[in-house]
Amino acid sequence: MDDEAGGPGPRFAFGLGLLLLAATPSNEVIMASVAGSLAGHDRPWWHLLPFLVLTLLLLALPLLALLLLGHRARAALPRVRGWANAHSWVVSGLVTLVFVAIVAADLAR
Repeated sequence: MDDEAGGPGPRFAFGLGLLLLAATPSNEVIMASVAGSLAGHDRPWWHLLPFLVLTLLLLALPLLALLLLGHRARAALPRVRGWANAHSWVVSGLVTLVFVAIVAADLAR
């Protein structure tokens, strides 16, 4: 714990984000599918940058919230985590639909 009050701080959030990135194999599958899609269409490597930036931004949201909002983020993040845990099936379904749309668009070409 990094915070004087005993709560998690930015260092903890950053470490947890790195751990989740490394320990979630679905992330690697998604990145490989995006890279494969670009490679299959003879796109240059730098076309991956928007995907990479968006992915890193989403992973950094808790850390950015802690850095920018301080104590307000410490109060809000547990509620956001609770909502995400309760509704993870909705988020997974939406992500799956996005990738189905990407694959369908690739097959239609």
